Amino acid sequence: SDVPPIWNPEAFFDVMTANGVSWPVLKVEPDLYRFRLLNGCDARFLNLALCVVNASGDDCPLNSTTGAPLGEELDFFVIGRDQGLLPKVVRVRTGFKTVLPGDGSQPTNTQANNAREALLLSPAERADVILDFRHLQGKVVRLINTGPDGPFSGFDTSDFQPADQNTTGQVMEFHVIDDDLTVGEKATPPEFLKLELPDAKDPANQVQLDGNEDPKNVTTRDLALLEAVSKLICATEDGSVWDQSVTPVNGSCPNATGNIVPFGPTAVLLGINGSTNSPVSVLWEDPIVTNPAKSATEIWEFWNWSVDSHPIHVHLVKFRVLQRFWFSVDQGKVIRGDIVPEDPTEAGWKDTAVAYPNQVLRIAATFDIKGLYVWHCHILEHEDNEMMNPFCVGDKKNAPGCDAVP
Repeated sequence: SDVPPIWNPEAFFDVMTANGVSWPVLKVEPDLYRFRLLNGCDARFLNLALCVVNASGDDCPLNSTTGAPLGEELDFFVIGRDQGLLPKVVRVRTGFKTVLPGDGSQPTNTQANNAREALLLSPAERADVILDFRHLQGKVVRLINTGPDGPFSGFDTSDFQPADQNTTGQVMEFHVIDDDLTVGEKATPPEFLKLELPDAKDPANQVQLDGNEDPKNVTTRDLALLEAVSKLICATEDGSVWDQSVTPVNGSCPNATGNIVPFGPTAVLLGINGSTNSPVSVLWEDPIVTNPAKSATEIWEFWNWSVDSHPIHVHLVKFRVLQRFWFSVDQGKVIRGDIVPEDPTEAGWKDTAVAYPNQVLRIAATFDIKGLYVWHCHILEHEDNEMMNPFCVGDKKNAPGCDAVP
Protein backbone atom coordinates (compact mmCIF):
# COMPACT_ATOMS: atom_id res chain seq x y z
CA SER A 1 0.00 0.00 0.00
CA ASP A 2 1.08 3.60 -0.56
CA VAL A 3 -1.15 4.88 2.26
CA PRO A 4 0.98 6.10 5.22
CA PRO A 5 0.10 3.96 8.28
CA ILE A 6 0.91 6.62 10.91
CA TRP A 7 -0.48 9.87 9.48
CA ASN A 8 -3.97 11.27 9.96
CA PRO A 9 -4.82 14.32 7.83
CA GLU A 10 -6.47 16.14 10.75
CA ALA A 11 -7.37 15.52 14.40
CA PHE A 12 -10.50 16.70 16.20
CA PHE A 13 -11.16 16.14 19.88
CA ASP A 14 -14.12 16.64 22.20
CA VAL A 15 -13.00 18.99 25.00
CA MET A 16 -12.55 22.73 24.50
CA THR A 17 -9.96 24.53 26.62
CA ALA A 18 -9.15 28.21 27.16
CA ASN A 19 -5.83 29.12 28.76
CA GLY A 20 -5.35 25.44 29.61
CA VAL A 21 -8.69 25.00 31.41
CA SER A 22 -11.60 23.01 30.03
CA TRP A 23 -14.78 25.08 29.64
CA PRO A 24 -13.66 27.79 32.12
CA VAL A 25 -15.72 30.51 33.77
CA LEU A 26 -14.43 34.08 34.05
CA LYS A 27 -16.13 36.53 36.38
CA VAL A 28 -16.40 40.00 34.83
CA GLU A 29 -17.94 43.26 35.92
CA PRO A 30 -20.52 45.14 33.82
CA ASP A 31 -17.76 47.09 32.06
CA LEU A 32 -15.81 47.11 28.79
CA TYR A 33 -13.15 44.39 28.49
CA ARG A 34 -10.38 43.84 25.96
CA PHE A 35 -9.42 40.26 25.05
CA ARG A 36 -6.77 38.86 22.74
CA LEU A 37 -7.98 35.63 21.17
CA LEU A 38 -5.81 32.91 19.60
CA ASN A 39 -7.03 29.73 17.95
CA GLY A 40 -4.54 27.16 19.25
CA CYS A 41 -6.39 24.09 17.94
CA ASP A 42 -4.66 21.39 15.88
CA ALA A 43 -7.01 21.60 12.91
CA ARG A 44 -10.30 23.06 14.12
CA PHE A 45 -11.64 26.28 12.60
CA LEU A 46 -13.52 28.23 15.27
CA ASN A 47 -16.57 30.31 14.37
CA LEU A 48 -17.06 32.26 17.57
CA ALA A 49 -20.24 33.96 18.76
CA LEU A 50 -21.52 35.25 22.12
CA CYS A 51 -24.83 34.01 23.50
CA VAL A 52 -26.50 35.75 26.47
CA VAL A 53 -28.38 33.46 28.88
CA ASN A 54 -29.89 33.95 32.33
CA ALA A 55 -27.80 31.35 34.13
CA SER A 56 -25.04 28.81 33.58
CA GLY A 57 -26.53 25.61 32.15
CA ASP A 58 -29.37 27.39 30.36
CA ASP A 59 -29.84 26.36 26.75
CA CYS A 60 -28.71 28.67 23.98
CA PRO A 61 -30.95 27.65 21.05
CA LEU A 62 -29.51 28.39 17.62
CA ASN A 63 -31.08 29.25 14.28
CA SER A 64 -31.02 26.01 12.28
CA THR A 65 -30.05 27.83 9.09
CA THR A 66 -27.44 30.38 10.23
CA GLY A 67 -26.31 29.03 13.60
CA ALA A 68 -27.00 32.42 15.23
CA PRO A 69 -28.34 32.46 18.80
CA LEU A 70 -32.12 32.81 18.74
CA GLY A 71 -31.98 34.91 21.90
CA GLU A 72 -29.66 37.85 22.60
CA GLU A 73 -26.31 37.76 20.81
CA LEU A 74 -23.53 40.00 22.10
CA ASP A 75 -21.29 41.75 19.57
CA PHE A 76 -17.54 41.46 19.20
CA PHE A 77 -15.87 44.80 18.53
CA VAL A 78 -12.77 43.76 16.59
CA ILE A 79 -9.94 46.30 16.89
CA GLY A 80 -6.96 44.25 15.70
CA ARG A 81 -5.76 41.05 14.08
CA ASP A 82 -2.53 39.04 13.97
CA GLN A 83 -0.01 41.86 13.59
CA GLY A 84 -1.67 44.96 14.99
CA LEU A 85 -4.62 47.32 14.96
CA LEU A 86 -7.22 47.60 12.23
CA PRO A 87 -7.80 50.97 10.57
CA LYS A 88 -11.37 50.98 11.95
CA VAL A 89 -13.35 49.04 14.56
CA VAL A 90 -15.49 46.24 13.08
CA ARG A 91 -18.67 45.13 14.89
CA VAL A 92 -19.12 41.38 14.41
CA ARG A 93 -22.03 39.06 15.10
CA THR A 94 -23.31 36.00 13.24
CA GLY A 95 -23.94 36.98 9.62
CA PHE A 96 -22.75 40.59 9.96
CA LYS A 97 -19.49 42.56 9.90
CA THR A 98 -20.02 46.29 10.24
CA VAL A 99 -17.30 48.95 10.04
CA LEU A 100 -17.73 51.72 12.64
CA PRO A 101 -16.76 55.27 11.55
CA GLY A 102 -15.40 56.18 15.00
CA ASP A 103 -17.70 59.18 15.54
CA GLY A 104 -19.93 57.54 18.15
CA SER A 105 -22.54 56.33 15.67
CA GLN A 106 -23.67 52.71 15.34
CA PRO A 107 -24.44 52.05 11.64
CA THR A 108 -26.99 49.51 10.45
CA ASN A 109 -25.58 45.99 10.26
CA THR A 110 -23.64 45.09 7.10
CA GLN A 111 -23.97 41.50 5.92
CA ALA A 112 -20.91 39.26 6.09
CA ASN A 113 -19.94 37.12 3.10
CA ASN A 114 -21.96 34.25 4.56
CA ALA A 115 -24.97 34.22 6.88
CA ARG A 116 -23.23 31.60 9.07
CA GLU A 117 -19.99 33.52 9.52
CA ALA A 118 -19.33 35.07 12.94
CA LEU A 119 -15.78 35.66 14.24
CA LEU A 120 -14.00 33.00 12.18
CA LEU A 121 -10.53 32.06 13.43
CA SER A 122 -8.47 29.39 11.68
CA PRO A 123 -5.62 27.69 13.58
CA ALA A 124 -2.99 30.33 14.57
CA GLU A 125 -5.16 33.33 13.66
CA ARG A 126 -5.62 36.00 16.33
CA ALA A 127 -8.19 38.67 17.05
CA ASP A 128 -8.01 41.67 19.38
CA VAL A 129 -11.55 42.38 20.58
CA ILE A 130 -13.59 44.49 22.98
CA LEU A 131 -16.65 43.03 24.72
CA ASP A 132 -19.29 45.27 26.26
CA PHE A 133 -20.83 43.76 29.41
CA ARG A 134 -22.19 47.10 30.70
CA HIS A 135 -25.88 46.20 30.39
CA LEU A 136 -25.57 42.57 31.47
CA GLN A 137 -25.16 42.58 35.27
CA GLY A 138 -26.40 39.26 36.65
CA LYS A 139 -26.34 37.57 33.24
CA VAL A 140 -24.14 34.84 31.74
CA VAL A 141 -22.45 35.28 28.37
CA ARG A 142 -21.42 32.02 26.73
CA LEU A 143 -18.66 31.98 24.11
CA ILE A 144 -19.87 29.42 21.58
CA ASN A 145 -18.35 27.81 18.50
CA THR A 146 -20.52 27.15 15.46
CA GLY A 147 -17.68 25.91 13.26
CA PRO A 148 -17.65 22.23 12.26
CA ASP A 149 -16.40 19.20 14.19
CA GLY A 150 -14.32 18.22 11.17
CA PRO A 151 -12.38 19.71 8.26
CA PHE A 152 -13.56 23.17 7.18
CA SER A 153 -14.15 23.77 3.49
CA GLY A 154 -16.29 26.89 3.85
CA PHE A 155 -19.80 27.60 5.07
CA ASP A 156 -21.58 26.73 1.82
CA THR A 157 -20.76 23.02 1.59
CA SER A 158 -23.79 20.75 1.50
CA ASP A 159 -22.54 18.65 4.44
CA PHE A 160 -21.72 21.57 6.77
CA GLN A 161 -22.71 20.79 10.35
CA PRO A 162 -21.95 23.07 13.33
CA ALA A 163 -20.11 21.73 16.35
CA ASP A 164 -21.90 19.74 19.06
CA GLN A 165 -23.37 22.43 21.31
CA ASN A 166 -23.05 20.13 24.33
CA THR A 167 -19.26 19.85 23.98
CA THR A 168 -17.13 21.49 21.29
CA GLY A 169 -19.84 24.05 20.56
CA GLN A 170 -19.12 25.68 23.94
CA VAL A 171 -15.79 27.36 24.75
CA MET A 172 -16.26 29.24 28.04
CA GLU A 173 -18.60 31.49 30.03
CA PHE A 174 -18.41 35.03 31.35
CA HIS A 175 -20.41 35.56 34.56
CA VAL A 176 -21.29 39.24 34.96
CA ILE A 177 -21.09 40.10 38.66
CA ASP A 178 -21.73 43.33 40.61
CA ASP A 179 -19.89 46.43 39.47
CA ASP A 180 -16.94 47.92 41.38
CA LEU A 181 -17.37 51.59 40.51
CA THR A 182 -13.77 52.40 41.44
CA VAL A 183 -12.24 50.58 38.45
CA GLY A 184 -12.95 50.17 34.76
CA GLU A 185 -15.37 53.05 34.40
CA LYS A 186 -13.34 55.33 32.10
CA ALA A 187 -12.78 53.09 29.08
CA THR A 188 -13.63 54.58 25.70
CA PRO A 189 -16.68 52.89 24.12
CA PRO A 190 -15.71 51.10 20.89
CA GLU A 191 -17.95 53.28 18.70
CA PHE A 192 -15.81 56.29 19.66
CA LEU A 193 -12.42 54.65 19.02
CA LYS A 194 -10.34 56.18 16.24
CA LEU A 195 -7.81 53.61 15.06
CA GLU A 196 -4.87 53.88 12.71
CA LEU A 197 -3.18 51.21 10.63
CA PRO A 198 0.44 50.78 11.82
CA ASP A 199 3.19 51.09 9.17
CA ALA A 200 0.73 52.45 6.64
CA LYS A 201 3.63 53.54 4.41
CA ASP A 202 4.97 50.00 4.04
CA PRO A 203 5.16 49.34 0.27
CA ALA A 204 2.98 46.25 0.72
CA ASN A 205 0.17 48.59 1.78
CA GLN A 206 0.53 50.57 -1.46
CA VAL A 207 -0.03 47.63 -3.85
CA GLN A 208 -2.99 48.24 -6.14
CA LEU A 209 -4.90 45.56 -8.05
CA ASP A 210 -6.90 45.77 -11.25
CA GLY A 211 -9.48 42.99 -11.06
CA ASN A 212 -8.15 39.46 -10.67
CA GLU A 213 -5.29 39.76 -13.18
CA ASP A 214 -1.65 39.87 -12.05
CA PRO A 215 -0.27 43.42 -11.74
CA LYS A 216 2.68 44.06 -14.04
CA ASN A 217 4.73 46.27 -11.71
CA VAL A 218 4.99 43.84 -8.74
CA THR A 219 6.65 40.43 -8.64
CA THR A 220 3.96 37.76 -8.24
CA ARG A 221 4.65 34.27 -6.86
CA ASP A 222 2.44 31.55 -8.33
CA LEU A 223 2.03 29.00 -5.50
CA ALA A 224 -0.17 25.93 -5.07
CA LEU A 225 -1.91 23.99 -2.28
CA LEU A 226 -2.26 20.35 -3.29
CA GLU A 227 -3.34 16.90 -2.17
CA ALA A 228 -2.01 13.51 -3.24
CA VAL A 229 -4.21 10.41 -3.50
CA SER A 230 -3.35 6.74 -3.60
CA LYS A 231 -2.19 5.16 -6.86
CA LEU A 232 -3.03 1.70 -5.53
CA ILE A 233 -6.14 1.86 -3.33
CA CYS A 234 -9.76 2.60 -4.30
CA ALA A 235 -12.24 3.13 -1.45
CA THR A 236 -15.39 4.93 -0.41
CA GLU A 237 -15.01 8.68 0.09
CA ASP A 238 -14.77 8.31 3.88
CA GLY A 239 -12.14 5.58 3.49
CA SER A 240 -14.16 3.03 5.43
CA VAL A 241 -14.53 0.44 2.64
CA TRP A 242 -11.65 -0.70 0.42
CA ASP A 243 -12.75 -1.94 -3.01
CA GLN A 244 -10.06 -4.44 -3.98
CA SER A 245 -11.67 -5.16 -7.34
CA VAL A 246 -10.41 -1.91 -8.92
CA THR A 247 -7.19 0.12 -9.04
CA PRO A 248 -6.84 3.89 -9.59
CA VAL A 249 -6.12 5.07 -13.14
CA ASN A 250 -5.27 8.75 -13.74
CA GLY A 251 -6.89 9.88 -10.52
CA SER A 252 -10.15 7.91 -10.77
CA CYS A 253 -11.42 4.39 -10.18
CA PRO A 254 -12.87 3.18 -13.53
CA ASN A 255 -15.55 0.50 -13.56
CA ALA A 256 -16.09 0.80 -9.80
CA THR A 257 -19.57 0.25 -8.42
CA GLY A 258 -20.97 3.03 -6.24
CA ASN A 259 -19.15 6.04 -4.84
CA ILE A 260 -15.60 4.68 -5.08
CA VAL A 261 -12.59 7.01 -5.47
CA PRO A 262 -8.80 6.83 -5.01
CA PHE A 263 -8.10 6.81 -1.27
CA GLY A 264 -6.88 10.14 -0.01
CA PRO A 265 -5.36 12.30 0.95
CA THR A 266 -2.16 10.32 1.31
CA ALA A 267 -0.27 13.62 1.61
CA VAL A 268 -0.90 17.35 1.59
CA LEU A 269 1.60 19.38 -0.36
CA LEU A 270 2.76 22.84 -1.35
CA GLY A 271 3.98 23.71 -4.79
CA ILE A 272 4.28 26.14 -7.67
CA ASN A 273 2.48 26.89 -10.95
CA GLY A 274 -0.84 26.99 -9.17
CA SER A 275 -2.41 29.09 -11.93
CA THR A 276 -1.93 26.28 -14.45
CA ASN A 277 -3.83 23.02 -14.77
CA SER A 278 -0.58 21.18 -13.96
CA PRO A 279 0.69 22.56 -10.64
CA VAL A 280 3.98 21.07 -9.44
CA SER A 281 4.51 19.90 -5.86
CA VAL A 282 7.66 21.02 -4.03
CA LEU A 283 8.85 18.89 -1.11
CA TRP A 284 10.71 20.09 1.99
CA GLU A 285 13.93 18.50 0.76
CA ASP A 286 13.73 19.98 -2.75
CA PRO A 287 15.84 22.96 -3.84
CA ILE A 288 14.42 26.33 -2.75
CA VAL A 289 12.27 27.85 -5.50
CA THR A 290 11.00 30.92 -3.61
CA ASN A 291 13.72 33.56 -3.27
CA PRO A 292 12.60 37.18 -2.76
CA ALA A 293 15.30 39.86 -2.87
CA LYS A 294 15.96 41.70 0.39
CA SER A 295 13.55 44.64 0.77
CA ALA A 296 11.44 43.41 -2.14
CA THR A 297 7.68 43.80 -2.02
CA GLU A 298 5.91 40.85 -3.64
CA ILE A 299 2.45 39.43 -4.21
CA TRP A 300 2.05 35.78 -3.31
CA GLU A 301 -0.89 33.87 -4.78
CA PHE A 302 -2.01 30.63 -3.12
CA TRP A 303 -4.10 28.56 -5.56
CA ASN A 304 -5.98 26.01 -3.47
CA TRP A 305 -6.54 22.83 -5.49
CA SER A 306 -7.43 20.78 -2.41
CA VAL A 307 -10.86 20.13 -0.89
CA ASP A 308 -10.02 21.75 2.48
CA SER A 309 -9.47 25.29 3.66
CA HIS A 310 -5.89 25.92 4.81
CA PRO A 311 -4.62 28.62 7.21
CA ILE A 312 -1.50 29.82 5.41
CA HIS A 313 1.23 31.27 7.64
CA VAL A 314 4.29 33.09 6.29
CA HIS A 315 7.24 33.53 8.64
CA LEU A 316 9.23 36.78 8.96
CA VAL A 317 6.72 39.13 7.38
CA LYS A 318 3.48 40.87 8.13
CA PHE A 319 1.23 40.91 5.08
CA ARG A 320 -1.92 42.47 3.73
CA VAL A 321 -4.73 40.30 2.39
CA LEU A 322 -5.29 41.88 -1.02
CA GLN A 323 -7.97 39.70 -2.52
CA ARG A 324 -9.59 36.31 -2.97
CA PHE A 325 -11.17 35.09 -6.18
CA TRP A 326 -12.66 31.84 -7.44
CA PHE A 327 -11.15 29.63 -10.12
CA SER A 328 -12.30 26.62 -12.10
CA VAL A 329 -11.07 24.40 -14.92
CA ASP A 330 -12.89 24.23 -18.24
CA GLN A 331 -11.59 21.88 -20.97
CA GLY A 332 -8.13 21.91 -19.44
CA LYS A 333 -7.97 25.71 -19.10
CA VAL A 334 -7.86 27.47 -15.73
CA ILE A 335 -10.57 30.14 -15.56
CA ARG A 336 -10.34 33.07 -13.15
CA GLY A 337 -13.75 33.70 -11.62
CA ASP A 338 -15.53 36.19 -9.42
CA ILE A 339 -13.75 38.27 -6.81
CA VAL A 340 -14.83 37.53 -3.22
CA PRO A 341 -15.96 40.67 -1.32
CA GLU A 342 -13.36 41.92 1.15
CA ASP A 343 -13.61 41.02 4.85
CA PRO A 344 -13.21 44.22 6.94
CA THR A 345 -11.67 42.23 9.82
CA GLU A 346 -8.75 41.49 7.47
CA ALA A 347 -8.03 45.16 6.70
CA GLY A 348 -4.99 45.19 9.03
CA TRP A 349 -1.64 43.42 8.99
CA LYS A 350 -1.75 39.64 9.23
CA ASP A 351 0.62 36.69 9.18
CA THR A 352 -1.96 33.91 8.76
CA ALA A 353 -4.92 33.84 6.37
CA VAL A 354 -7.41 31.27 5.08
CA ALA A 355 -7.08 29.85 1.57
CA TYR A 356 -10.46 28.34 0.62
CA PRO A 357 -10.97 25.45 -1.84
CA ASN A 358 -11.17 26.53 -5.49
CA GLN A 359 -10.09 30.03 -4.52
CA VAL A 360 -6.93 32.09 -4.84
CA LEU A 361 -5.69 33.94 -1.77
CA ARG A 362 -3.58 36.99 -2.68
CA ILE A 363 -1.30 38.69 -0.17
CA ALA A 364 1.35 41.42 -0.37
CA ALA A 365 4.44 41.57 1.86
CA THR A 366 7.78 43.33 2.11
CA PHE A 367 10.68 40.96 2.81
CA ASP A 368 12.97 43.17 4.86
CA ILE A 369 15.42 40.80 6.58
CA LYS A 370 17.82 38.43 4.81
CA GLY A 371 17.75 34.77 5.81
CA LEU A 372 16.07 31.38 5.65
CA TYR A 373 12.38 31.19 6.58
CA VAL A 374 9.36 28.95 5.96
CA TRP A 375 5.77 29.23 4.84
CA HIS A 376 3.25 26.55 5.68
CA CYS A 377 -0.28 25.47 6.46
CA HIS A 378 -0.95 25.93 10.18
CA ILE A 379 -3.05 22.78 10.55
CA LEU A 380 -0.50 20.87 12.63
CA GLU A 381 -0.98 17.53 10.90
CA HIS A 382 -0.49 19.26 7.54
CA GLU A 383 2.63 21.24 8.38
CA ASP A 384 4.19 18.12 9.91
CA ASN A 385 3.45 16.16 6.75
CA GLU A 386 4.70 17.99 3.62
CA MET A 387 2.77 21.26 3.79
CA MET A 388 5.78 23.37 4.72
CA ASN A 389 8.42 24.86 2.41
CA PRO A 390 11.50 26.97 3.07
CA PHE A 391 12.12 30.28 1.31
CA CYS A 392 15.25 32.43 1.19
CA VAL A 393 15.33 36.23 1.37
CA GLY A 394 18.42 37.62 -0.36
CA ASP A 395 21.34 35.96 -2.11
CA LYS A 396 21.17 32.20 -1.50
CA LYS A 397 24.96 32.02 -1.10
CA ASN A 398 25.23 34.81 1.47
CA ALA A 399 21.88 35.15 3.28
CA PRO A 400 22.05 33.59 6.78
CA GLY A 401 21.01 29.93 6.74
CA CYS A 402 20.24 29.76 3.04
CA ASP A 403 23.41 27.85 2.25
CA ALA A 404 22.26 25.03 4.55
CA VAL A 405 19.68 23.83 2.02
CA PRO A 406 19.98 23.12 -1.73
